[in-house]
Amino acid sequence: MNDLVTASRPVAAHAAGPRHRSSARVSVAASVTPIERVRDAVTTFVGCLGILTVAWLVASAVWGLGIIVFMTGSMSPTLPTGAAAITRTVDAADLAVGDVVTVRRPGNGAQVTHRIVGIAPVAGDPRARSLTLRGDANDSVDLRPYVVTSAPRVLVGAPVAGSVITAAKTPAAMLGGSSLIAAVIAWALWPTSTRASSDSADPRPIHPSR
Repeated sequence: MNDLVTASRPVAAHAAGPRHRSSARVSVAASVTPIERVRDAVTTFVGCLGILTVAWLVASAVWGLGIIVFMTGSMSPTLPTGAAAITRTVDAADLAVGDVVTVRRPGNGAQVTHRIVGIAPVAGDPRARSLTLRGDANDSVDLRPYVVTSAPRVLVGAPVAGSVITAAKTPAAMLGGSSLIAAVIAWALWPTSTRASSDSADPRPIHPSR
């Protein structure tokens, strides 16, 4: 009789072990503080921004994407001052009247983003096109046509976005952003009482003695 009772004790202790560990995990999960939830949310947000940045860099390299900021109102009201647009570089043969493209002015090389109102072939260069452009807010076409073999074509634009991009590129904003990212990373790696409790709440399994 004594041998039977002694042999059953390790089995009972072993059966109680998983229930104890499960209740400990529930207790640890319930003890997560609001500040830790905020930290997890901020860390996730910064991580998503990082993923989007890498995805944009890859897309811009593979598909020739770019971003332009409108510094004047010549394309108002569609793309007013402070707007931004995503562009994709295409061959001149793929351009059509009505497209909004970015070109360089002959002579000074200033960047111009206007709408195509006329296209003509270029003698001696089948790849080139002569573009006649006009800003949506302008009463007349640009003084001279632009001869291009390729050009960035606007895919989509948004008001105000350019002002945000311009502000983000200032030295103060870049320094502040870098400091904020470093602080978030350090905050995410900083040990907490919840993690310590989680590590200590999983005891070693109890093995029956022989």
